[in-house]
Amino acid sequence: MKTRRQFVCTECGYISPSWIGKCPECLKWNTLQEELIIKDRPNDSHNTSKEIKNREIQKIHEIDIVDSESIKTNNEDINQFFGDGLIKGSIILLAGEPGIGKSTFLLFMANNIKEENSILYFSGEESLHQIKKRTERINLAHKNFFVSNETEVEVIIEKSRKVKPSFIFIDSIQTLHSKDIDSITGSVSQIKLCVERLANFGKQNNITIFIVGQITKSGDIAGPKIIEHIVDVVIYFDSNSQNQYRFIRSTKNRFGGIDEILLFEMDKHGLKLIDNPSLYFIDRDLDNSSMGKCKSVIIEGERPLIIEIEALVVPSFLGAPRRFTEGIDLNRVNKIIAILMKHIGENLNNYDIYANISGGIKTKDLGIDLAIAAAIYSSKNKKMIRNDTVFIGELSLTGKVRNVVKLDKRIKETNKFGINNLFIPYNNDIIKKEDDKNSFIKIENIEQGISRFYFEREN
Repeated sequence: MKTRRQFVCTECGYISPSWIGKCPECLKWNTLQEELIIKDRPNDSHNTSKEIKNREIQKIHEIDIVDSESIKTNNEDINQFFGDGLIKGSIILLAGEPGIGKSTFLLFMANNIKEENSILYFSGEESLHQIKKRTERINLAHKNFFVSNETEVEVIIEKSRKVKPSFIFIDSIQTLHSKDIDSITGSVSQIKLCVERLANFGKQNNITIFIVGQITKSGDIAGPKIIEHIVDVVIYFDSNSQNQYRFIRSTKNRFGGIDEILLFEMDKHGLKLIDNPSLYFIDRDLDNSSMGKCKSVIIEGERPLIIEIEALVVPSFLGAPRRFTEGIDLNRVNKIIAILMKHIGENLNNYDIYANISGGIKTKDLGIDLAIAAAIYSSKNKKMIRNDTVFIGELSLTGKVRNVVKLDKRIKETNKFGINNLFIPYNNDIIKKEDDKNSFIKIENIEQGISRFYFEREN
């Protein structure tokens, strides 16, 4: 056996034969760590090169399209989240902070997978007794659920080859190691090799594999970035600021849309999927008005969600006014502040401005620009906004209100809650003649919008 030393970047997986201060790939400083590598034995039975078959070159029009076979769960929201079910042979990376409930989510998934699909759960985080107590607490009813504390990836593959499960749960990838590489468990090389071998095994045997990954202090998945390229689906498990709810959000999905979201509530019996998330983020009292708060509708994947934008504008006693946001990108709020100052002459230079989304949800949807502007104007001028009104639209730097994607879905979501007063972009053809239950106000620019918004002065 030959050994060699190499230096691996903990951020991107770049390999260098010698230590350097700055990674030339991701440009991060002091991220290269030394690792001792033992090359695989030529006659190793686990050598993955033996399993690689010859791949012929084919003309594109001669290739037959075969739809990926999916496994349906007992919940339609979960099926939609992953892209019409869980695809056989797919590799799913579940990331989240320690203690947020990733292991509980795996057991939640087990409860929603039909019993004809066996599950093999490998845990390096908890003992079998701890897993047993957890399954009793959440009332796990799956009859073909197997557990093991094995952490060597080659042994995991051999045991899985014998059991032939439909699903493999790995909790977590940081606890796995391979005997063919001499570096500590959790190192960049170990994580990368283990993920590669699990991915090859899962795809060759049509086994869907969930891999749990930890989050670093910077919010990234621990291990090299290349892991996210190897897997098929990447989902993040997060909580709101009050730690009341859990969010599952997809950032990569080869079989469906990204930015899909599922909302859970955590109780003593585990995770409970919330069927109608909009109920948890809005004030249902539609007969009153609020100052500095207004409704909008975002699209997360394919799901429309009604949210409330809150703004607080107060005189600043500092040399430079404060700008604070939660759930919204700070640069977007600064842009909207500049638009209000330029196009309606609103003086915001000497005011601290705080803006957030109620409930702790985060979004990058551009359709909430109009709502942010309305909330800031309302708080600054002490004017009330009716609770039965929704603001939808993106603001351009010229003050124009741009159209947004999936406006029809957003409108249907507001109708479900009896909200029929909508400020929408001027340039769209969504309004039909037969639609008389909604009161649409088309807004061409922010100047026109401010003059037509349903504002009432505070008593």
